[in-house]
Amino acid sequence: MTIGTILNRSILAAGFGAALLASPFVASQPTMAAGSVSITGGWAGAGYVGLKAGKRENFRCKVKYGRIAGQNFSVKALCASGSALVDQVGVLQRVANNRYVGDVHNQQFNISARVIVSVTGQSQTVKISSSEGSATLRLKRR
Repeated sequence: MTIGTILNRSILAAGFGAALLASPFVASQPTMAAGSVSITGGWAGAGYVGLKAGKRENFRCKVKYGRIAGQNFSVKALCASGSALVDQVGVLQRVANNRYVGDVHNQQFNISARVIVSVTGQSQTVKISSSEGSATLRLKRR
């Protein structure tokens, strides 16, 4: 199995998932707390995936977030490496002023992953982990 195949079936595919999270939706639409930074809008950047097999591969992503309701945000990501191209969607929940967390699932490969997003100003760090390995991605607002 090539790293592209493994990558396609692991972190990159699971990173933002193809299904929605099983997170509760808040009925009201609160204003952002003082000091909060919203993730809504377009972001782009690069990162790497580290697989349990010891392989490491760089990749780039374009990500768009939108507010669904309350503390929940949709995410659509197009990520590519030298051996894979993955288009994915999912949902994240804001759990602190500048932190978003979600459990996503990719239906194509039936793989789930945990996603943690930390936003600082016009940049963010995305950490992704699944049973296949982990990934880190740094994005800047477009």
